[in-house]
Parts: sequence; C-alpha cells; structure tokens
Amino acid sequence: MSLLNRLFIVFSGFKAQLLGIVTLGILSLALAASVTTAWVTSTKASQLMVAQGLQIADTLAAQSLLALLYASPQNAQDPLNTILSFPNIIHAAIYQTDFKLLASLGDTKQGIPSFDKVRTGSTATVIRETNQAWHIAVPVITGRQNSPLDDRKEFLSTTLEEELIGYAYIVLDKATLKALQYNIFLNNILIALTFALILIALTNLGIKRLTKPLYQLIKVMNQNQIEGAHIRAELQGPKEINKLANEFNSMMSKLEDRDKKLRRYGKKLEAEVQIQTRELTETRDAALSANRHKSEFLANISHELRTPLQGIIGYSDLVKEELDFMGADEQVAQIGHILSSSHRLLTLINDILHLSKIESGRMDINLETIDLNAIITEAVETVAPMMIYNNNQLTVESHNEKTTLSIDREKLLQVILNLLSNAAKFTKSGQIVLSSWLTETQLSIEVKDTGIGLKADQLEIVFEKFRQVDGSSTRSYEGTGLGLAISKGFCELMGGKISVNSSPDEGSTFGIVIPLPIIQDGSLDQTFTSGAEKRRFIATY
Repeated sequence: MSLLNRLFIVFSGFKAQLLGIVTLGILSLALAASVTTAWVTSTKASQLMVAQGLQIADTLAAQSLLALLYASPQNAQDPLNTILSFPNIIHAAIYQTDFKLLASLGDTKQGIPSFDKVRTGSTATVIRETNQAWHIAVPVITGRQNSPLDDRKEFLSTTLEEELIGYAYIVLDKATLKALQYNIFLNNILIALTFALILIALTNLGIKRLTKPLYQLIKVMNQNQIEGAHIRAELQGPKEINKLANEFNSMMSKLEDRDKKLRRYGKKLEAEVQIQTRELTETRDAALSANRHKSEFLANISHELRTPLQGIIGYSDLVKEELDFMGADEQVAQIGHILSSSHRLLTLINDILHLSKIESGRMDINLETIDLNAIITEAVETVAPMMIYNNNQLTVESHNEKTTLSIDREKLLQVILNLLSNAAKFTKSGQIVLSSWLTETQLSIEVKDTGIGLKADQLEIVFEKFRQVDGSSTRSYEGTGLGLAISKGFCELMGGKISVNSSPDEGSTFGIVIPLPIIQDGSLDQTFTSGAEKRRFIATY
C-alpha cells in the first residue's frame, strides 16, 4: 500500500477531519488574546501615568514649602507654572492647613477637593478618580530632609520640627490615556478580526465538506418520517458516516418487520378494545342507574318513614301531657325516652333524605334575605344544652362589614349547627369559638375548638358519608357520620367549600367559605374582598 493511500485512510475518518477543523478553530483564540493584550497594555499605561502624576504632586509639594510658610500667593506662582508645564496636568493648587486656597492655576471647574484620604506624613495620594481625570493631593510638611529650600535647607531641617503646613493638589487629565487606549484596542481588534474572517472562511469550507453526507442521511430520515416509508440510505463520505448509514439501514429493516407485526396485533387489539369498551359502558350505565335508583329509594323511603314517625311523636306528646296531668312521673319519664329516641330517629331520617337529594341532584336553593346575627344566635341557642352538658364555653366573634345577605337560610343554619354540634361533642371542658366574616362578596364562618383533634389519616375521611374517625364498636362518640358530609354537600351546592385543620390533642378548626351573591342556578361571582373587623360580642354558656 502506497504512502498516499495510507494517508488517505487516516485522514478520511470523521474524527481526523473534525480534529483538523478544531485545529483551525484554535486560531479564533487570537481575538481573545489580542483583546487581553490590549487590556493589559492599557492598564499598564494607566498605572505609569498615575505614578507620573504622584511624582509631579510630590514635586509641587516640595516647591510650595516657602509659599506656605510665608502664606505668599506670589511665591506660589512659579511652582504652579512649573507643574502646569508637565503634560496632562490641567490644574494645580496649593491649600493651607485650614483647606483655604492659597493659589491655583489651570482649569478652575474642578471644585474644592476633599483631603480626607490624605494623612499627615504620607506621600502623594489619589483622592478621587473620575472618567476625565485623577485628582491627586499630598501634604506639605516642614522639617523633612528632602525639602528643597536652597541655601536654607540645612537650617530649616535642623531648626524646624515636622509640621503640616498645607496641601499640594493637582488634576491629571485622562484624555491622552483614553486616546492611547482607543488606538491600542482598535489596532488589536482589527488584526484579530482579520484572522477571524480567514478562520471563518476555512472553517466553513471544512464544515460543508464534513457534514454533506450527514445532511444527506438526515434528508433520508425526514423522507421516511413524512412518507412513512422504509427508504434505505446510500452515502459516500467519512467512514463513521458510512457506518452510521449502515446502522440506519439495519434499523429500517427491523422497523419494517416490527410494523408488520404491530399491524397484525393492532387489528386484534382493536377488536378486544371495542369489546371491553362496550362492556365498561354497560357496567357504567348500570352503576349510574343503580346509584340513581338508590338515591330515589332513600328519598322515598325517608319520606315514607317520616309520616308515621311524626305521628308517634305527636301521640307521645299527648300521652306525656295526660300522664303529667295525672301525676304519673315514672310513666312520664319513660314517654320522654320514647320522644328522645323518636327525635333522634327523625333527625337521622332527615339527614338521609338531605343526602339522597344532594346525590340525585334534586336539592334546590331557596334564597331569602336574612340577618346573619339572627342565624348565629339561633344556632348558639340550639346547641346551648350540648355546651352545658360537656362543660364547654362558647365564644361568638363577629368581623362583619354588614349583617344582611341573600342565602338559603335553612342550609346555612344546618351547616352552622352541624359544625357547632360536632365541636361540642368532641370537646369536654374546653373552649369553642364561632367566628364570622361577611362582606359584599363573601361569607366566611369558622368554628374552632380545643377538643381531641384529628390525625392525618382521619382528616382524609372526615367528610365522607357514613364514616366516623372512630368506626369501631367500642367508640366513645355516637353519631352516623352524616353531619359533615351533608355540610360539605350544602356548601358545594351554594358554590362554596368547607375545610378542616386539626392536630391530635390540640383541637380542630372547621371553616366554610361561600362567595356572594348566590344565583339561583348555583353560579357565583368569585370576587373576594377581605372584611374589616366591625364588632365582637361574646356569649358564654
């Protein structure tokens, strides 16, 4: 094999060609290097210029010693003229120790300098830097050995102690530095751009040659995707691209075989899905029908049970009155048990009737204008015996912007009663707080107690019908588990919601939020406005 053929094999690979392009790409670092070099050069020039300014300031301080000693502006003119003859010095001044100007020359728009950064005994210091200039100051001190006082030098250095007598101040213009920096950056960038353009041209040629087979393969892939066909790729290019094309062709063959199998399985699966869908539809319809019939049955049977039960209650009341009149106290107590059990049964039947109506969609909203305080008072008076029985203290708090609203009175009263009864039942010798917030757009009611509280798993089932937090046969608290479920249904029927926040042994907080106004079809205006606290009244039982 000839040397030329060997070189062709080595450099025909995709990796080798890519390496060549990357090598050319390294040349692009020339731009970064040129910018870096320009920045370093300009920084160095700036440092040199500042050093020159510091030295000039020290010179002015040495030459202004006599002028400050004699407080003579005339003696200060020669040092100032000498300093202004230096390049880039646009202002020079000599100040006394009380910062009073002794003499100045040059640009008078520089303002009064601040010598806070200048310390006694220090050399020249840059006290301020702006975009246009450096402001340099140096303290002028007598008694220094390097004070150039001509033939009096030796006398002063031996007779005077070091003492601050003033300040020398110069302004060093940056115009020359900016022009120099501009030229440095411009020249370096122009050179870098020239190399970059050459590099881009070379890289473009290399990329086109390298990626041409790859784009041909992509074109074949797109054609397969659009047409849904299994077209094979026939390419001539780097060996890696050829290997990739062979793998693609192999994949197309496997996909073609797989599609044939999928079509067969698809037809079979489609038939099975149709059968399963039909069966699920029939099962769903049957379940919906059964649930509807169940709700209708519960509603009907609850209605039928209420009629004889109300008769039992009525006749029991009559018998109780007769026995009470006859003085048969023992029989009166027994009849009282009958009445108590009958009322409990009637309450259960009413709860089942409400629940069945909610589930069947036959529960209506009866809007009327009511007084919120009257509803709360009625609820508080109703649950007062329960509060007394468990030795609880009930507090009522009102934070209402107004007291009247349009709402279903019976449903709102039932929800409040359910929440208060629930709090009274699970709280013993504790505190219960009923709070209300009524605005133009929202009614919020909260019942907070210090009872037994709920665990995390109990919070998940607290609003489920016929479920209690303690469902065992040995539970300590009676009830059917319908009160909170009905309250939830009534709130949702009026477009609101009910929530609970509780921790074991720390009590529970139940809250309802009902947006206002309520429309007859149940739709609501969801705008919320928080209410300000208007008044607070406490009822204790």
